[in-house]
Amino acid sequence: MSSTTTSNSSVCGRIQLKTNANETFQGDEILYIAVRDSLRYDAECIELGCRTIVLEKQQKFPIDFQCFYDPNLAHMKFDEIKTIPGGITLSATIERNGQLLFTNDTDLQLAEHVEITLVKI
Repeated sequence: MSSTTTSNSSVCGRIQLKTNANETFQGDEILYIAVRDSLRYDAECIELGCRTIVLEKQQKFPIDFQCFYDPNLAHMKFDEIKTIPGGITLSATIERNGQLLFTNDTDLQLAEHVEITLVKI
């Protein structure tokens, strides 16, 4: 009898705003963080894990986060793909009622602790 085990790993860090603007949230914004297998060229990324955080009224940047992901979901051996630049990346967005407010504008390489800088849309 065989059992399937998933190997969950995590990344943590801080979300910041690119400018020093003093943004205050209304409490209906959603922060979405994803760890992605991005090394599929023309194919869509494979999401290895994600975290959704509802932001609180009057909350401000920076925002601390932790996101769990499963390395076994990658399309090839995780230890190999993570050594390739752009192989495993992080993305973060903040939306309100389906409208994109903030996003990262650079590819972010996976590490244990990551500072994600967002730009206002």
